[in-house]
Parts: sequence; C-alpha cells; structure tokens
Amino acid sequence: MKSLQMLGLGKTELAETDEPEPVDDLVVVKIMSSMICGTERTAFNAKRALKNVGGAGHEAAGIIFKTDKAQKVKEGDRVSIYPTTFENCHQCPACHEGEWLHCGNPRPKRSPMGTHTQYMLVPEYLCLPIPDDLSFDTCAMIDDCIGTAYKAIKRLNVTAGDIVLITGTGPIGAAANIICKFFNATTIAVDINDYRLQQIASCGADFTFNADKDRVLENIKEITDNQGADVAIDCSGMDVAQVQCLNAARSFGRVAFLGIKSEQTSIRVLQQFILKELTVIGSWASTPPQHFEIINLIQQGMPVDQLITHRFGMSEAPIAFEKFFAGDAVKVAINPWDL
Repeated sequence: MKSLQMLGLGKTELAETDEPEPVDDLVVVKIMSSMICGTERTAFNAKRALKNVGGAGHEAAGIIFKTDKAQKVKEGDRVSIYPTTFENCHQCPACHEGEWLHCGNPRPKRSPMGTHTQYMLVPEYLCLPIPDDLSFDTCAMIDDCIGTAYKAIKRLNVTAGDIVLITGTGPIGAAANIICKFFNATTIAVDINDYRLQQIASCGADFTFNADKDRVLENIKEITDNQGADVAIDCSGMDVAQVQCLNAARSFGRVAFLGIKSEQTSIRVLQQFILKELTVIGSWASTPPQHFEIINLIQQGMPVDQLITHRFGMSEAPIAFEKFFAGDAVKVAINPWDL
C-alpha cells in the first residue's frame, strides 16, 4: 500500500509499505479522505532529515476494511477516526465523561500510523460512526478541525446576537466563523493573510480586518458602540492576537484560546482579566459525544464543506503541504487513492 512519510526539510515521500492486518480489537480502516493539520508543520519543516517518523496525519474518515475480534464495528461501516496521541483507559472519571483527551491513565498507542495512507490500523473504539449522507471529506474534519472550534463555542455559549471576534483565519478560525454564523452571531475576522481573509468573508464573516493594515481595535469599538466584542476567540496562537482578544473583549466578555504556537506572552492579568472580569478558557479538540452533535448540525445545513479550498492526490503531497503552510489554502484534503 501507499503511505506518506514526513522527511523534514520541507520534504515528503510516498512510500510502499505493508498493508496492516487486524489483531483483536485493532481494525483496518481503508482511508478515503485525510486532512492536513497545522500541527504537522513541525515535522514538515524540521531543520534536519527525519528518520523512522512513521506516517503523517490525524484527521481522516474511511471504511472498516478488515476486523478480527471487533465488537463495536463491522466490515463496511463508514467511520471517522478520533484523533489522539495515546489510548485512554475507559475507567477514569474523565473517560466516563467523554473527555478522552484528559484521561487520567493514558496508555501508549498500539498503532502509531498516520492517516495519510491507504490503510490504517486503529483501535475500534476510536472509529466513530458517520452517516451515509455526508461525504468522507466532511467527516474527516468533524473531530478535530470542526470539533476544536465547536467545543470552545459551546463552552462560551455563543448565541444569536453575540458579536464574536475571531483572530487567525486558518482552518480552526474558519470553522469557528462557520459555526458562529450558523448560530446567527455577528463575526469579525482578523488575520494578516489577505487570501484567508477573502475566504472567510466568502463564508459569511460580517467584517474582516488585516492586522498589519487596519486599526483593528478602533474598528471593533465602532462596530460595538464602544462596548467591545461579546466573545473573542484566538485561533492563531500568536501572542499579539491573544492580547488583542483580551483588549477587544467587553467587560464580562468571554474569551477562548485555541491556537498553539507562541510560548511567550505579554498578557497583563490585572488589566485584561481582573478589572474587566472576563471569562477566559483554553480549549482543544472535541469529545466523542460532540461528534454526534456536530453531525446533527451539518445535517441541519451547517456548511462546513466551505472550509475545503483544495484537494490533492497523495502523489501531489509536496505541493499540498507547501500550499497549506504558505497560507495559500484553508483546509486541504488528501485522497489516498488518487495517485
């Protein structure tokens, strides 16, 4: 079978690897769609050649191809693959609440394969069912890209009438915009990438500003009658954007940090947290119960397919990664069977 390998130095390789065989509760999934995620930048742009890094990717959907002793799925089932760096214990309070990423007793993954491949070995419990009326491309985004934005938006209780600032208009920010617009909120999108600002405007953002060119805070004050945004969501991970969210939020506003990039911050706790009495959360990924909530919203008409700006076959992976990390795309899908 064909699998995509990360080599570092901005290079990938389409390698021939052995097709996996199911063992006990490990099932073989035929991957029909795999998405590029921003977290793959580290391996792609590594400053040295990488060896034995395994496959890439963690957002995918496909079909159960082979099973051994599986009890939760059967061959032919359509599934998305829940993204995780470990296996959870199923016994701790977090697991029982569906917060698998907060498992108190995480276990090493038995299948370190990535999703940019034709076949993948996956624990059956990580295979979540998807309906026949949704495409594999759509379902590949549910549990990470869409789910990350959805979980935060749900925790912040975004409703119709809210004015929501979104900083960073990559895949997560674009997903946040689509979800907030579906909930009838007003959205303000900020980035320094004009291509992505144009894309998010085409997906319904009410206002877009380039942080390098526009007076963002002044414009937000004008839009909100000098009150500030009800909700601010940073999806960039950049310190300047995080500070901008805190400054732009109104008193008693709600703020979420979703972006993962900067480890340094110039946040001022007194001025930006305490005196404004903000509610500030960090959030990442989604829970398995939210998988079904998101499917329901998509079936009601939430237009998440607008996130995908480009589709490539696996042989075109170098172009796909370069385009994505250059900021010339929003969500990029890879078809493992288009060679």
